[in-house]
Amino acid sequence: MKSDGRKKACLVAKGFSQVEGLDFDQVFSPVVHFETVHLMPVLAALENWYITGLDVRSAYLYGKLNEEIYMEQPKGFAVPGQECKVLHLWCALYGLKQAGLAWWHTLDKSLKELGFERLKSEACIFFYKKKGTNIIISIIYVDNVLFCSPNKAVVDAIKVQFMCKWECRGLGEPNEFLRM
Repeated sequence: MKSDGRKKACLVAKGFSQVEGLDFDQVFSPVVHFETVHLMPVLAALENWYITGLDVRSAYLYGKLNEEIYMEQPKGFAVPGQECKVLHLWCALYGLKQAGLAWWHTLDKSLKELGFERLKSEACIFFYKKKGTNIIISIIYVDNVLFCSPNKAVVDAIKVQFMCKWECRGLGEPNEFLRM
């Protein structure tokens, strides 16, 4: 059950059965520090910046796998007569040890294509600064995204470009972020 009352279900891989070194090498996926999450809205409020949020739907499915991974067909969805066959995964799936990292690499590449740069000190803070435009700061926590800028039009233009790359649910001006 999500915070807004909607129900959510998803197909999850049995990541507990993965073997390190065989099925995955790295699992660490960077996330934004909560101190930064607290600081950015305060700074935005002090400077009268516009903030808008997005939720990327099924984010892990966008992550490309570097390993060859197979999984059993989900119960109730097996093709009759082919129950012994397995699925070859091309994209990350919730439950896989490397799913978060695969999504983060895909997101990082995508934001660079949109013209964002990543802070060296905070892997999930990205900024966009082009000549003649105001800066946009993006705060990312897994599949939750905030865009902050003094210029609403610039943010809305980048938000549209971002939503063209990923299926997202626009959250508008957020009243909360990560239950804060």
